[in-house]
Amino acid sequence: MSTSTIVAGVLWLVALWRLPSIRHSHKQRSLALTLVALAAAMTFEVPQVKGTVDAAVGIDVRLPYLLKHLLGVTSAAYLLDFVIAVVRPQGLARRPRLVAAGVTLPLMLTFYAFANWMPGGPVRLGEGPGALFSILYMAVFTLYIGIAMVVATWLFLGGVRHSRTLLGKAGLGLLGLGTLLGSVYALQRIVFVTVQLSTGTDYPDLENLLSTTLKQTAILSIALGVCLPPLSVAVEYVGAWRTLRRLRPLWVQLTESAPYVVLATSVRRRRIPFRLERCVIEIEDACLALREYVSVDTYTRARKFVRQKAVDVQYADAVVEACWLRTAVQQARNRERLRGVEYPPLGVTGRDRASELSWLRAVARAYLSSPIVSEFARQEQSSISHEQGDSERISSHDN
Repeated sequence: MSTSTIVAGVLWLVALWRLPSIRHSHKQRSLALTLVALAAAMTFEVPQVKGTVDAAVGIDVRLPYLLKHLLGVTSAAYLLDFVIAVVRPQGLARRPRLVAAGVTLPLMLTFYAFANWMPGGPVRLGEGPGALFSILYMAVFTLYIGIAMVVATWLFLGGVRHSRTLLGKAGLGLLGLGTLLGSVYALQRIVFVTVQLSTGTDYPDLENLLSTTLKQTAILSIALGVCLPPLSVAVEYVGAWRTLRRLRPLWVQLTESAPYVVLATSVRRRRIPFRLERCVIEIEDACLALREYVSVDTYTRARKFVRQKAVDVQYADAVVEACWLRTAVQQARNRERLRGVEYPPLGVTGRDRASELSWLRAVARAYLSSPIVSEFARQEQSSISHEQGDSERISSHDN
């Protein structure tokens, strides 16, 4: 099996995988069409396909080369459209881009029809009156590919620093590498044509080697770069599912004592990120409601108690939060809200998204499994029961 066959096969697998997303958005449609055009272009480099087409229309027509180049221009146009949608959603030179692609394709067809091509090997510049059209064809094709790849490289590599995830950065980096190699591919075509025109000598074997290597490496880099962002989404989905599993038991404990914070609208089970967002909001609302059952004095005692137990400084604040929350849940079952007192501060306040989730996971772990939290809650419950007993005895004595 030839390298071109493997590259075409990989591209078709990626293209078919992304094809269903063509209806989702303009960005996804551009990406899907980029991959389909690339896969079709590389298909015409497969020896069996090329041989079949040449046998059908004649080898002198050189139709596989023309179709490959037309599809290459089409894929470059869609790739540029995709990267602009990702990095510059406000748009970038839309009308000039449409005009450039709309002019390039007809010019290529016209110049190719009148060109005089030398037989054998890659597309070679011919001799005689048709040689000018050969030069014009190669100039138009190379110029469009070169400019499109340079602009795409600039946008892809510039967008790396704005990506939120490591896999997203890697994906944009690989896409940028692929378009950079595409730029080098266009440059080496210009160099070889210039050498041939100025010196009358050519190096077909070297040109074919460099052209094929750069082209296939660029395409595989782009295909791999396309695969990483969806993989990043899958990783985020799994991470959200794991976080939801860890926070769910805390949610159950808190919302049993503050059921009015739970939203009535149901959510489908597979919408994990949305369910996690809702879970976090309801936990935080429950914390706001439950802190009205304890005063800041409970929070102060919890800090002192945790300090006495020599809890690791990294987890001490989360354990303190779990201590007063457990106490508040107990008090919510037995007494009215406290009025006219200062309430405990919420540890989640003022955090970014990553820190917020990390904090809630730590609080959930301490709330559900820390013996220190259980001991503090028992101690507080015993103290409150003792105070209530003393109050009842005083009341009975007064009567």
